[in-house]
Amino acid sequence: MRNLDEQLTSFETFIDFAHQLGAPQTHAVNATISDGGQNVEFFFLHSDFPDARFGYRAKAPGEDVHEKLWLAEELATGALHRIMRDITPPADAAGTTWLRLDGQLLRADS
Repeated sequence: MRNLDEQLTSFETFIDFAHQLGAPQTHAVNATISDGGQNVEFFFLHSDFPDARFGYRAKAPGEDVHEKLWLAEELATGALHRIMRDITPPADAAGTTWLRLDGQLLRADS
């Protein structure tokens, strides 16, 4: 569990890191450990999509040492705009649009 707790702490400061990399439109809501206790879930808002709430399920601790970097770079370079441009991904019952990293690319989680 210690690795999961460390990952949670890391994602709690993610927005500052994303802002440094050029994604000032992102705003953290919170980071938490999932109900099943298997992964970290990070929730955020983006000023260009005021009616949307985004969720990101982190990979298992240690699975991708560059995960935060890839996610921040994707947010800074417009990946969220690419995802939302064509067909807005459906939100879950709680109103969250879930995202995932596929390698280094941010995608809607269907």
